[in-house]
Amino acid sequence: MKLRDSPIYHERQSFWLCAKLQQELYTHADLERIATYLHELHPEESGWLKFNSHKNFLGFGDYDVNVITAALHEHGYDLVWHDNRMSIDSVDLSGCVGLIVHIQPTWFFRRGHWFAIKHFDQPITAPVVPVTYVGQPRASRSVDEDDHHTVTKGPGFWNLDSKVAHPEYIGDQTDLDRFLCNMRKKNRVHILLIVPMKVPSSASSSI
Repeated sequence: MKLRDSPIYHERQSFWLCAKLQQELYTHADLERIATYLHELHPEESGWLKFNSHKNFLGFGDYDVNVITAALHEHGYDLVWHDNRMSIDSVDLSGCVGLIVHIQPTWFFRRGHWFAIKHFDQPITAPVVPVTYVGQPRASRSVDEDDHHTVTKGPGFWNLDSKVAHPEYIGDQTDLDRFLCNMRKKNRVHILLIVPMKVPSSASSSI
């Protein structure tokens, strides 16, 4: 949902489309197009099964980092992998547009998950959506912004994970470091920084 009078865009995940990363810039069709292009560019990477290794073969999403990188290139951004041996609190994030966090699957049948974290320089007002549960009456599941109260926080970092009911305020960079450290205690986590591209990519324009 696009939050009224707010720069935050938050969309609940459907299927395995977490790679949309809370931007109105990308659609499912855009990511499918990029994944198809990358597969056609290097079909040998798919092995003997010939499936597109950059996405789920049924078209449900589950895109890899190559698709996300190419999608960002189309809009003039690049990804920089963060060294997990360093505290995020010690990194200069002044030129960083946002962060992407990847939770790596710990066993074969579990899917990896991508989500975005973004810093806002001004206070943000976001709705607080009640958590729903299986069997809850449909009438009580509405996500209309008028149906729930709002909270104003910031400036600071916000968690825009598509698996949470609403945007979650994290705090300043020290709070962000604590948030990511807690995640690393429970999961195998990769952190990527979104930065402006230094040299525009000529290849991305042909995708």
